[in-house]
Amino acid sequence: MKKLFSADDRCQSIRVSKCQNKSLHPDTLTRDTLIQRSGFTIVELIVVMAVILIIAGMLAATAQGAKRQAKISQARAMMASIETALGMFQADTGGYPSSGTDNSNLVTALTTKNGTYLVGTTTLNVSANANWSGPYITFKEGDVVGGVLNDPWAKPYIYANPGTNHAGGPDYRTYVDIYSQGPDGSGDGTGCDDVGNWKR
Repeated sequence: MKKLFSADDRCQSIRVSKCQNKSLHPDTLTRDTLIQRSGFTIVELIVVMAVILIIAGMLAATAQGAKRQAKISQARAMMASIETALGMFQADTGGYPSSGTDNSNLVTALTTKNGTYLVGTTTLNVSANANWSGPYITFKEGDVVGGVLNDPWAKPYIYANPGTNHAGGPDYRTYVDIYSQGPDGSGDGTGCDDVGNWKR
């Protein structure tokens, strides 16, 4: 015999069903329920932190590489400027500034009517040359410390006259060596990170 449900029974059944599903309805979600369902597990947090650290490391490495390249470009630009100044100095005096234990004589000869220069193997005084018409170059404040011109790594540029690496040629304007020892601050100009005026 088929059991019949009254209208009251059906309403009671619908009310029970609604009560059972009440917690799933968006309008009935409490703040605690939302917080509990939207939280991260420890594993998820660790993964997110690991990804952030990897990206940060990659950005730091890229920034370091760009900074290093900028300093190399700065050193090359300075050497090109010195070569231009040396070309004008040579046109006026017939020689290039002589070299010593540092580059102070180079700085002096290019910026003031002092110092010494070489014509062939003869050392002459700049002050005695009436054709000197410098200064041939102006250095920025901080580039010259104690009369010595420093590279972007705060190490002195090496200047040698006559040069041993810069053998000269039709495309070269000078026959002297000018180089920076680069980021490691050591070397004779032939190292992989050294920057020299004979390296194109």
